Amino acid sequence: MAVVDSSALIHLGRISKLSLLKEFFGKIMITKEVYDEAKEGRGASEIDEACKTWIEVSKYSTGKRDELSRLEGIEQADASVLLLAQKENAILLCNDYALITAARSKGIICWWITGFLFRCLKKGLLSKREAKQALSDLIESGMRLSNEVYAAMLNDIDSL
Repeated sequence: MAVVDSSALIHLGRISKLSLLKEFFGKIMITKEVYDEAKEGRGASEIDEACKTWIEVSKYSTGKRDELSRLEGIEQADASVLLLAQKENAILLCNDYALITAARSKGIICWWITGFLFRCLKKGLLSKREAKQALSDLIESGMRLSNEVYAAMLNDIDSL
């Protein structure tokens, strides 16, 4: 099981690779705050449709969200997914440095989108060519990725 932040959900939706989440995990969870952030823009209809079947929009709510947001210096939506991942003892998939830092400090296993793509490649859900294309498409969709990480990912893909 994984809890997915809007930073991952939106970009995977934009490049029409949301189905990788279903193929890899079977089912994922998001919070209402993430759903609200993801329901607009390119890829939103695919996300909305997936929420009817295999994406669970959690109703979990805690008063700790606002306090955690303030203490960690993260957005309230980020605090909501952190708390849900902690409650569910789930992997947190996102592409937000501040959220990953806060989540890891609480012992939550976190995956970047790039790491998720690599795991999909290793599991046979993507070919090397498809993984490279997905990486390129993510960058074109607006996902920030340093040149060093991009080069390392290409090298890792080729080395498999």
